[in-house]
Amino acid sequence: MIHLSIIVCCYNSAHLLDDTLTHLANQHVTESLNYEVVLVDNNSTDNTATIARTIWSTLETIVPLHIVAEPKAGLAYARETGVKQSKGDLVIFCDDDNWLCKDYIQTAYSFMVVNPDVAVLGGASEGVLEGETPLWWDDMKRNYAVGEQALSSGDITRRGYVWGAGMVFRKALFMRLYDAGFVSMLSDRKGELLSSGGDSELCKWFIIMGYKLWYLDTLTFKHYITKKRLTDTYLEKLMAGHKASQDVLGLYNWFIKQGISKEVDAISIRKRLFYFKSAISKKINNHVMWKPHLQIALMHYCPTYPKLYTIINTYVQLKKMM
Repeated sequence: MIHLSIIVCCYNSAHLLDDTLTHLANQHVTESLNYEVVLVDNNSTDNTATIARTIWSTLETIVPLHIVAEPKAGLAYARETGVKQSKGDLVIFCDDDNWLCKDYIQTAYSFMVVNPDVAVLGGASEGVLEGETPLWWDDMKRNYAVGEQALSSGDITRRGYVWGAGMVFRKALFMRLYDAGFVSMLSDRKGELLSSGGDSELCKWFIIMGYKLWYLDTLTFKHYITKKRLTDTYLEKLMAGHKASQDVLGLYNWFIKQGISKEVDAISIRKRLFYFKSAISKKINNHVMWKPHLQIALMHYCPTYPKLYTIINTYVQLKKMM
């Protein structure tokens, strides 16, 4: 029986895999804890899969390595494939440049087993930089998923997200979401394109489903940053990718804040009328929120604001499955 699966998504990652896979093979876990590594080859052209098998064969580990292919370009698609192919109840997203500390898996598993109300667990990372450290590094490193995610261990649900790097979550919740027809509105990385936000979108859904996000400062890993990612040009593209996802993530935040998710399937006529009147008023005053308010009034019966309609419709399907 596999208790936990580690998903490593790769696009031309051959030069990074030696350290990453070595850290995964050398995890210290109890004899009763079984884990697997699922490596997803996302259209690599550098023999990533072959090199991964070669490296793994030299590590003298009994941990199984499964390599699967995802031809559709994009980190979100690769992660979806990896999770669906995995066998563990718990899943860890380990990027191809993440070096998990030796007790990462055991720490994550031990915490999640006794905290069933937590959907997502995140840890702290230390940057390992190739070459010279840029002057802006200390101020900007969190954009690279480096540093602490909170001042101390605890509930970070109000923060609204956990870094995808090293993220631990429950597969059952992920599958329930996809079974409800979830389609990500954020593509995440796609080849050399630095789009982002897919991991944050998952976190929003887990919050909507009634679960917590948690930070554990004893859950640590090192994040290797290559020289080409430490240029001003790369940073600008990275920041632009983060910014591009904010419209969608902001809509999730608004949906959660309004408390609509707690009553989507039984929202009162009075409240829907309130949102309808509000939409009319905002339209007259050229307020940008008139369409979201109109969508809340109409709920999932008629799409007027596609992105919010998608959220509402998916949630309604989730509620029907519960």
